[in-house]
Amino acid sequence: MIRIDPSRPIDLSQPIRHDGPAWADYDPPTITHDYRLAAEGFNAETVRMNTHTGTHVDVPYHFDDEGETVDQRPLEAFAAPAVFIDLRERVAAGQAIAPEHLEADLPRIRPGDFAVLVTGWGERRGITERYLKRWPYLGGEGADALVARDVAGVGIDALSIGGWGGPEKGEPSHLALLRAGVLIIEELRIPEAVLNGERFFLTAFPVLLEGCGGAWTRAVAWPLDGG
Repeated sequence: MIRIDPSRPIDLSQPIRHDGPAWADYDPPTITHDYRLAAEGFNAETVRMNTHTGTHVDVPYHFDDEGETVDQRPLEAFAAPAVFIDLRERVAAGQAIAPEHLEADLPRIRPGDFAVLVTGWGERRGITERYLKRWPYLGGEGADALVARDVAGVGIDALSIGGWGGPEKGEPSHLALLRAGVLIIEELRIPEAVLNGERFFLTAFPVLLEGCGGAWTRAVAWPLDGG
């Protein structure tokens, strides 16, 4: 039985802010303060943004009209033990993550785990060409290597699991993972506290959007009791 330490949650989410980072082809998020306490007696806001903005999950419908949508995915699919793979010294800007970059850590991954790819890009988050278009991404062969380990999910601390620059960079890893039923978690923020080689329990429960291929999530890592 998995036992987590509920007293020490570690936030893995990037904040969503007005006019903040988004996929380069999307409109940036807008947050309008429609009601103010001083005028209306309460504060309330309207948010407009794409479902694949900020920390979010991808499910099969994202690349398949017949695929499972967010609301069709069982709740337990968004929570699993997690292994964090530190790739900061192994991959460069714009490089595809290949099996050779992962091989040292593949034995750590157990069936049903989430594998989280740590590129360091989350620390570069901002409105820059480097962050928005030059992140290291998972290549198709790298995705196949993770599917072969029977992962339940793959996360990354960049805008997307695929790369910028056309379908040849964006599609292979998405298709390999989503066709295998593997959850994708994108634009995570990875603190040093989870890069100690230990296993954690990761939850990434999305907003319950009907008929959608992605949804925003508050991703959290939970230390496991006893390490």
